[in-house]
Amino acid sequence: MSTAREKEISIPGLESLKCNWSVGNVLCLYSSQNKSGHGSSTKELRWETGLFSGIYRKLVNESALTFLNLQKTMSKEGEEEEGTKKDQALLRISRQYRSILKDIQHRMDQDTEDSLELLYKLELLWNLAEILLVQKTRFGIILPQLLQWITLHFQTCDELTRQILSEDILERPETHPNYWKALILFLLQGRTDQALKLLHLHSDMNLDPFLSLDELIRKMPFFKGSNMSIPDFEFRWNRWQSEVNSRILEGNFSTNEEVSLVAGLLSGSEKAFIEVVPLCETWYQWMTGKLLYTNPIVKVYNLPYHAEHAISQFGGLDAMCTLDSVILATIEMDVPAIMHELCSTLDNFWFPAHLLDLLFHSESLEEQGPNNKGASSISYSGLREFLLLEYATSLVSHHSLWQVGVLYFDHCPVQGPQRLEAIFERIPINNESRANKVINMALERNMTSVVTTTCKVMGMKMLKEGRIGSAMTWGLRSQDVKFTTFLADRLLLQYCNEGEFSSIDLLDNLGSAMMISDRLTFLAKYREFHKLCSNSEFRIAANLLHSLLWSRLAPKYFWVTLLMDASSFLISDDVLFSSEQIYELMHCLQELVNDMELPKKQKALLDQHEGKIRIKLAKTLALALMNEADTSNNNICLT
Repeated sequence: MSTAREKEISIPGLESLKCNWSVGNVLCLYSSQNKSGHGSSTKELRWETGLFSGIYRKLVNESALTFLNLQKTMSKEGEEEEGTKKDQALLRISRQYRSILKDIQHRMDQDTEDSLELLYKLELLWNLAEILLVQKTRFGIILPQLLQWITLHFQTCDELTRQILSEDILERPETHPNYWKALILFLLQGRTDQALKLLHLHSDMNLDPFLSLDELIRKMPFFKGSNMSIPDFEFRWNRWQSEVNSRILEGNFSTNEEVSLVAGLLSGSEKAFIEVVPLCETWYQWMTGKLLYTNPIVKVYNLPYHAEHAISQFGGLDAMCTLDSVILATIEMDVPAIMHELCSTLDNFWFPAHLLDLLFHSESLEEQGPNNKGASSISYSGLREFLLLEYATSLVSHHSLWQVGVLYFDHCPVQGPQRLEAIFERIPINNESRANKVINMALERNMTSVVTTTCKVMGMKMLKEGRIGSAMTWGLRSQDVKFTTFLADRLLLQYCNEGEFSSIDLLDNLGSAMMISDRLTFLAKYREFHKLCSNSEFRIAANLLHSLLWSRLAPKYFWVTLLMDASSFLISDDVLFSSEQIYELMHCLQELVNDMELPKKQKALLDQHEGKIRIKLAKTLALALMNEADTSNNNICLT
């Protein structure tokens, strides 16, 4: 169903080849002479990428909707279906999957013959699994559905009929080399009306052998489960086949070899069916036709025996291809074997993952087949989750399909959340749009660590681009104390260098977000100090400035700036600080002078302004003490 392909990647410096996992099914290969990896060339090795091209992306998107519909239908939170309604819902969803496969097949270019053949085989397999493992039949009689399956997927008889009718031999169409082949194939599919139409084109139709054959075909009974019991059908069938055998024994068909062969098929003759083996494309096509005339009420559990006999007529097990093996495993209802063949053959897990998910929700895995003894619903649950996880992981490495892949992790209860969290952290965040998508998806799943990490990544990206305001916005969304402190420090350093803030609107609208970190609180309060100054509310501004210094809320490297701001209030005619506050400012200045770890730039600034600040503090202290003494004397006089 697919062929193994090898690709050789040339990477210089193979003596130091290294590799790292990227996101999804991507492996980064690189050569490096040192731990930093400078000068190394990187190659990406991807696999399971068949679904990323062209029309297959439509397959991925549409099947995801059907998958979610199935989970919703079967979930306990939704309207869970019971009994017959549940079976009908599963059958409807199974047919939706098949419809998607057919639609993709019809949309595909005829040039892609391999892909068309693959889709044909996948739909063929899904249809059979639907019939045997999903669809419930009355009395367990399966042949009518198998005949429809063969008719849908083997249309050689229709093509041959069109060829016969298109040629200029209408007077004697039986001279066409494929005339009898088409007629027999119609009969093997149970399409007696089409077979009779071909038979009536024969130039000898008025002869007794043909008339007798025509009568027998017309009288052939079919089991109709809706209004017929099994005993009633068996009585009609045995009576009809007895009549066929009786006419054969009477020699009604001995004059014409082809008519005699057809009569032998109607009678269920083993010799006749062996003779038509070359006319059938596959063993299961031949098996279904044989069952129609030998055991029309065959049950599902008897199919493996008939399959074994049919395979022996087509070269045995050694002549089987992968498709044959999967079909045989399906007939045997051996789900592990089905999954093994599919996973080891296909280049992605789309088909096995969705098929097993459908079977998991049906009762087919609980009703163990003869080869599934010992299997449990727990093991199937684990296998289902494994396949869904592998399929979803392959999708997240694609730049647009990753959002589809995320949806599958939600329905893997054991490993899904942990795997998805790890995937989120590896998705390349190239722009704000993708970052917001990741954040929204993470919030929906209560993955706060993913939100924090993503916001920090975007914050650092903005910071590298010189957009410190945008970086702070992402920092606030991250709710991370250390990161917001780091960004607040960068804003303060920017103020130290440029003398102004570049993100005034952000600082003015911090609100309760200032409580994320002490540094952010200081930043908001310092911005408030500037606003008070601009509104000429100098006394309130001076008190706020003092509290920022004495409370140690401000970072040490910013004390020089705060003391310089305070010095502008020290030369005012109106003393804005109390003597106690001035003593505390002096203490801060001395502590700053004694600090040996002060950054060089701040140390130089302090050395430049220390003397002026000390003089202003001393003068203002004297004025403050005088004012406080006068106020005290006035209070004594009043008393």
